[in-house]
Amino acid sequence: MSNWPNERKFAVAIWALATGGYVLWQGIPFDRATQFLIIITAALAFSIGTTTRAIRVFADWVPFAILLYGYDYSRGAADTFGFKVRVEEIYNIELAWFGWLFEDKIPTVWLQQHLYDPNQIAWWESLVALVYVSHFVAPWAIVGILYVKNRELWAKFARRVITISFAALITYILIPAAPPWYAAREGLCEPVVRIATRGWEIIGLPIAGQIISLGQGVVNQVAAIPSLHAGMAVTITLFFWARVGLKMKAFLTFYVALMFFALVFGGEHYIFDAILGAIYAVAVEYGCRAWERRSRAKTH
Repeated sequence: MSNWPNERKFAVAIWALATGGYVLWQGIPFDRATQFLIIITAALAFSIGTTTRAIRVFADWVPFAILLYGYDYSRGAADTFGFKVRVEEIYNIELAWFGWLFEDKIPTVWLQQHLYDPNQIAWWESLVALVYVSHFVAPWAIVGILYVKNRELWAKFARRVITISFAALITYILIPAAPPWYAAREGLCEPVVRIATRGWEIIGLPIAGQIISLGQGVVNQVAAIPSLHAGMAVTITLFFWARVGLKMKAFLTFYVALMFFALVFGGEHYIFDAILGAIYAVAVEYGCRAWERRSRAKTH
């Protein structure tokens, strides 16, 4: 930072103060518009005094933003195409695969019966809430940081985020599938409560959990397979695995494991959904690597 031009120092300071003030006032932004506004203004501030021009920042980010806005709106409508909603089928798969480990119950029911107390929030539920909500923040924070640090890595990571998002979207349209809480509502199993966000009360930010819960009520309710929460966590892990040290590898492994637990315990996904999300992430990672190798070969 010491060798930064004064204009960049000033712009970054203004950006940091404005962003910090907004977070203190409104909390962490979960809506896409605010996230992109923060990222683009950060990219503009950090690019002052470099060869990156403002017009290039917009040229890089506008197509990316349009694609992800398109994904958001399409995901919300993915359950309106008339395809049969899979409720019993996914429930039966989960019960057949994992019921023998959980007293002939689906894992979500067993976990909530043994770990969920409606009258008291355990301290570790704050970790569940943080990991669950990281899906809405971490990919975009990473995209923003990579753009400032290394544009080539930014392009690679953005390619993976867009690819897995639209691969999941196509599946949501073709195979609408219900999560555990939906199956419980239909009477297939004992009650399931959506509790992935209540740990925010431990952190002291109950409004964050309320905002997320409100959002859960208006998005596509039958977009269970694959779990994009799990898929995105694995995407992040695979992308950085060869680029980080042992401690960060351990952190990424723990992050994926805790994401799986948060999704299943919270009633948002079956283990089957999360495994499918991981499979999508692996396929996208190796598919992107193959495409990038071919692209490099063509330019040499």
